[in-house]
This record gives sequence, structure tokens and C-alpha cells, in this order.
Amino acid sequence: MKFSKLIIVSFLTLFIFACEDEKDEATSAVNCATIMAELDSANEAFETSMSRADCDKVIEKAEELISCMPEGDEKTEMRSDIDEIKGVCSLL
Repeated sequence: MKFSKLIIVSFLTLFIFACEDEKDEATSAVNCATIMAELDSANEAFETSMSRADCDKVIEKAEELISCMPEGDEKTEMRSDIDEIKGVCSLL
């Protein structure tokens, strides 16, 4: 009987930790989606105003988005895009 209780407790503990990991991943996904929406909004504002402040906001949001991205080609390309945007901002 003790052995079965130990197995049940172990299973429930693992299940709870697995659920917490999924919860953290879901929270992270929501945060990344929010950042992406903010980046889209910053891009629209910059396209309208072409101001240095809006350009800096685009860079800020793009850098935040990079932290959400998995390693790979898209992340590398995003870093390159940010460097190009910084060049444009320096001209304003």
C-alpha cells in the first residue's frame, strides 16, 4: 500500500511540475504575442511620423522580440534587421 501511495504522490508531483512548465510556456507565448503587437504598432507610428523617437521605439520592441525567438535563421535575420534600423535611426 505504501508503495502505491509513493507512486501516486510521485506521479502527481511530476504532473504538477509539468503543468507549471506549460503554464510558463503559455505565459511566455502571450508575452511574445503582446510584444509583436507592440512592435507592429511602433512600426505603424514610425511609418506615419518618421521621427527619431518612433524609430527608437521600433528598435526597443524588436530587441524585446528577439528574446522570445528561438535560436535559428529567423533570430539571426532579426538581429541583422535591427542593425539596419539602427542605421536608419542614426540618420534622423
